[in-house]
Amino acid sequence: MNRVGIQDVARHAGVSTATVSYIINNKKSVSAETRKRVERSIKELGYKPNAIAQSFKTGKKNLIAFIVPDIANNFFSTLIEEIEGVLASRHYKLMILNTKETKIREIESINAVSSGIVDGIILASTMDSYSEIKSILPQSIPTILIDRELKDCPADSITVNCHDAVCRGVEDLIGKGHRKIGYITGLMHISTTVERLDAYKETMQQHGLCDPALIRIGDSMSHCVKGHLDSLIAAGCTAVVITNNVMATEAMLQMLDEGIRPGRDIEILGFRDSDQAQYGLQHMDLIIQPTKELGKVAGRRILDRISDPAGLQQRIELQAIFMPREKT
Repeated sequence: MNRVGIQDVARHAGVSTATVSYIINNKKSVSAETRKRVERSIKELGYKPNAIAQSFKTGKKNLIAFIVPDIANNFFSTLIEEIEGVLASRHYKLMILNTKETKIREIESINAVSSGIVDGIILASTMDSYSEIKSILPQSIPTILIDRELKDCPADSITVNCHDAVCRGVEDLIGKGHRKIGYITGLMHISTTVERLDAYKETMQQHGLCDPALIRIGDSMSHCVKGHLDSLIAAGCTAVVITNNVMATEAMLQMLDEGIRPGRDIEILGFRDSDQAQYGLQHMDLIIQPTKELGKVAGRRILDRISDPAGLQQRIELQAIFMPREKT
């Protein structure tokens, strides 16, 4: 069976090949009647555009790479879904590369997409600094940073400011009478961890309550919470701040397994990063991140950057909010 070509579609629809091309590539406005006729011909003939030929012709692959630290984290899976939705509306596909919070896998991922197989890169980096990837991040491929910033990086960044929300959450715990408030961090070298820990320290210091002995260093992923939570409870903490959704959910499951009543025996301030069901979060105060909006903004921004590679750098910052748990 011969492959159906653009000329076949044009003949079937009674239009020029240029008109079919305009409709396929959304290049020019055509009448609704003509568009409907061409789309009907495409469907009836089973026409599929030749992606390789289009790539040679336009120089675009219609493919964006998203380099993700932890694909199992609901925060990043929500970002993937929202970014993909924006890109699909413009006929782009999304490629996912999972680094599992390891620098070597991030470097390998950047190298894998630097040969020109993608039109743009969205990067949630696990690096300490931009200098670690400066020599391998291709200047010819539009790139934006999401969630995490790298100092002195010339790429656009889209982040969520959690500082004020964390301050309000800690203030709320202090207002409830808590004086020993423990803290479990994410990875210490990433910008989100630094921002949230600074907010906790500032608020505790304002009330003369800051105690470095009550801070535990986590890894932003699962299976790191148990020992930290046990030690903070043993140290007499009546409340604990846990600074990402994965660790907060793990802590909640641990407490329920051990018969500890969250919200009664101990108060938790955690993070909620998506609308996906996360067991136990109704029992804790929460920092709510606008994750869906973050993904949508990132999708739109990478497309804008592809259209205007030489445009000025942009730093876009969304705001998290503090939400106390409902009284039961």
